[in-house]
Amino acid sequence: MNNALTILWMVMGIAAGALLPLQNTVNTRLAKGLRSIALATGVSFAVGTIFLGLVLLALRQHLPWGATFAQQPAWIWLGGLFGVSFFTVNIVLMRYFGASITVVLAICGQVVGGLIIDVFGIFDVTRQSLSFGRLAGTALVVAGAILVNMTTRLHADAHADADDTARPRIAQRILLPVAGVLSGCLSAAQTTVNGRLGTVLGSPEAASFASFSVGVTCIALFLLVTIRSTHIPATAAALPWWAWAGGGVLGALYVLANAIDAPLLGTSLTVSVVLFGQIVGGLVIDHFGLLGLARRPVTTQRILGAALVLIGIMLTRFAL
Repeated sequence: MNNALTILWMVMGIAAGALLPLQNTVNTRLAKGLRSIALATGVSFAVGTIFLGLVLLALRQHLPWGATFAQQPAWIWLGGLFGVSFFTVNIVLMRYFGASITVVLAICGQVVGGLIIDVFGIFDVTRQSLSFGRLAGTALVVAGAILVNMTTRLHADAHADADDTARPRIAQRILLPVAGVLSGCLSAAQTTVNGRLGTVLGSPEAASFASFSVGVTCIALFLLVTIRSTHIPATAAALPWWAWAGGGVLGALYVLANAIDAPLLGTSLTVSVVLFGQIVGGLVIDHFGLLGLARRPVTTQRILGAALVLIGIMLTRFAL
């Protein structure tokens, strides 16, 4: 692949990453209206599945579903399960540690997971050598993410996080952060698996649809087992249309972009450029207070963090 195409796919990954904080904002609004994170996630996954299904119908592609089921390993269908697992662990972490630490743990897991997958050739990806440059790039990405997501928030949000979270036991203080990093690794695995499925089917759209279908099935089963009431709160009626549809569509576009990029850029680079897009999108949303959020102006520390992430991406991609 020439450098021009590489830059094009990287730009698409950055754009996809920028959708994530917007999606999280929309889904948070939906969860507040429904008074249920799990139900809001189910709605989001269902909308995303329908959206991608309509895309497939419009494309009228002939897809080798039967041959793929018969000839490919079972893990190739697990992208949706990885995504749901990532979401579930984050819910638990939010309760105990608050938003800031949860974001950093997830980011660390995504970056490290992407590096491990590429170095060891997991999920049949082409193995890439582990060099000092790639290690240094990964470390810079993690350090930049910490600066953006924690440094300016710890003092401002410390009391809010403490009010909204439970006090973890000693064992939980050790095990839950480990689970958070591992869930981030699962997010990187989802990117890889969906990319492989898209290559096999010859359609990243179909791979994304399959991932969302598995995800919405898992969430539906979870709701059937755990739901105690079918009552929909009155606050749901006041939700704007974009709160119902926006999260699912944005999530579908994000998964689709990852399914396209992963086979072309490799897992570690795809995860890194998406992370950079996530940071940039979050900075824009915070600075302007989009969708009714409180404004959190961009600071020098946050810009420095974003710059470290960008430098780390370049090292991860181009270092020998």
